[in-house]
Formats: sequence, C-alpha cells, structure tokens
Amino acid sequence: MKKWKCQVCGYIHTGDAPPDVCPVCYSPKEKFVETKSDEGMTLPAYVDSNIKGETWEVTHYMAMALKAQTLGLGEVAEELYRIASEEAYHGANFIHRAGKIPAVKSKIDTASQLADDLKKDMEMMLAGELGAHKGKNQAASLARAEGHHELAGFFAIAAADEARHAEILKGLMKRHF
Repeated sequence: MKKWKCQVCGYIHTGDAPPDVCPVCYSPKEKFVETKSDEGMTLPAYVDSNIKGETWEVTHYMAMALKAQTLGLGEVAEELYRIASEEAYHGANFIHRAGKIPAVKSKIDTASQLADDLKKDMEMMLAGELGAHKGKNQAASLARAEGHHELAGFFAIAAADEARHAEILKGLMKRHF
C-alpha cells in the first residue's frame, strides 16, 4: 500500500491512491503527494493538521461567501460566512485546548501556539499586525507596478486594516496591561 500526504494539513492516507477529499481539511486529492514515510499520525500531528485545515477552510468559505454576494445570493453568502466562523472556532479551540497539554504543545508548529499569558500573545499579534501592514503595502506597490490595480487596491485596504488592528491592540494593552 502507498502512503499519501496532504500538502495542506499533513494528513497521511494509506491506499493505492489518494482520497478524493482529505478527511481532515477537505482539500481535493490534487493536494496529496506520495510519501515514503512509514510513521502514522500522532496526536500532535492531528492537532497541527486540524489547525491548518480549519484555517484553509475559513479562507475558502469566506471566498465562496464573497462570490455568492457578487451573484446576489445573500442567503447563501450568510450561511457560508456562518460556516467560516464555525471553522475558525474549531481551529481556535484546537490551539487553546492543545496548549494545555505540554506533550502535545511541544510538538505542534510554533505558529499554532499561544504563549503562557495573554499579554505575550497580544504582543506577538501586535508584531504580526505591524509586519503584515508593511508586507501588504509592499505587495500593493508591486501589484500596482505590474498593472493589477484591483488587487493593489485590496492590498492597500488590507494594509490599512492591519494598521488599525495594531492600534486596537496597542490601546487594549495600554489599558489592561
């Protein structure tokens, strides 16, 4: 039997061919590559895979909701937004609950972990928001230079959102920490 690894979440499937859909993150079979790894999935690997899979699902459900909105399908869009919110809740819970188990926390992707206190988490997120602001502005400039004005415009909007998020975090930290 062959082993197939999902490139999105890391799930390992055993079989002659990859599954049509990843049972963890629902990625299509095209996202699987054959692997020679003999190891099965450990609990930390399942946790990490689920965090990554839920993240992938959130972005895709949100994109589908945006598409539904542009097609005038408001009810469809609202349901897809709700599903995206639930997927985000799943991912957040995997991070929160796995972080309480040292043997699992020590083996999952550090990007999927919370610090031991909220202030450190918020400081980390603040640094991320500031970095995202800078990166999105750079991407906007590049997209504009390449003539992709609609994409450049959205990079600029998203950069402004990241700056706003950073200011919100700064204010919260000043008032509460």
